[in-house]
Amino acid sequence: MKAFGILLILLFSISSRAEQVLVIESYHEQYEWDKSYLQGLRSEVADKADIVTFEMNTKRLPREQYPLMAEKAFATYQQLQPKIVVLGDDNALNYMLPKLYNEPISLIFLGININPRKLLATYHGKAQVTGVLELPLFVKNIGEIKRIIGKRNLKVWILFDSGVTSEIAASYIDSQYQLMKKSLAVDVKIHLIGDFQAWQRTVDSAQSEGVDAIIVGLYQTLTDVTTGRNTPSEEVLTWTNQHTRVPLYGFWDFSVGKGKTSGGVVLFGDAQGKQAGQIINQILLGTPASAIPIQIGNQGRALFSESEMKRWGLQAPSHAEWVE
Repeated sequence: MKAFGILLILLFSISSRAEQVLVIESYHEQYEWDKSYLQGLRSEVADKADIVTFEMNTKRLPREQYPLMAEKAFATYQQLQPKIVVLGDDNALNYMLPKLYNEPISLIFLGININPRKLLATYHGKAQVTGVLELPLFVKNIGEIKRIIGKRNLKVWILFDSGVTSEIAASYIDSQYQLMKKSLAVDVKIHLIGDFQAWQRTVDSAQSEGVDAIIVGLYQTLTDVTTGRNTPSEEVLTWTNQHTRVPLYGFWDFSVGKGKTSGGVVLFGDAQGKQAGQIINQILLGTPASAIPIQIGNQGRALFSESEMKRWGLQAPSHAEWVE
């Protein structure tokens, strides 16, 4: 009788053990976007699953090391054998889908800036795939900037580093701009920049080139030409804020605040994580991942910095949220 009771306890502990979910991050957990989406994901999943993370660290490592990090991520998957894997952002999807597509798992992506249809058609196997797309809110931001600055014939520069995600985001923005150039009536130029010194020269020249506003995109892969090392993202944003002679705006929530950009219609990592967490919950309740449609991320919110708007003598829209 005692042995039977022990067996029941063991069976109950095994059946009630939380499902393990592996999150393969393109970047690293200290990066504000990752920190935010992981917080959102964990808040949705709560105690229904154990979240294990692997950092590919591609914001700070050179591209030639990406395949090695993908091998390490796949080794982690093989060791853990989770039934659910989350791929955070473009590099994780591009490097890990070819390794995981024929595994008997549910595969969820988030933070994806490209249309994944072609990639998913190329790598179609046992894995059941769904996820959340992340598209920079270019048109909405240009509309807000026009209303805030209140000037005809506006000239806007958009600055990105030269990382993979920046290239994808810049291509998407350019396609939107070409479609709506006449109706927007704004002169937009996109800069893809490899090193911090070139970034500094671009910011310094904006006012003399007649630029009215700069939208700061992504800036995490910039290198210092003197050392060859990655320039810390906080240093890039602080320098840009201190030296710009035109107002700064942003596409992502982590770039808005005192000493950063003035604001914009921004994407929140927390929202992407929550959407991915809701998908995980559906899968845990028995819905196949293949039956859950790919979703577009929540369409952003107007977020502004009170101190930065005051610095430039600008007024945010009445529907805006404020930081500080």
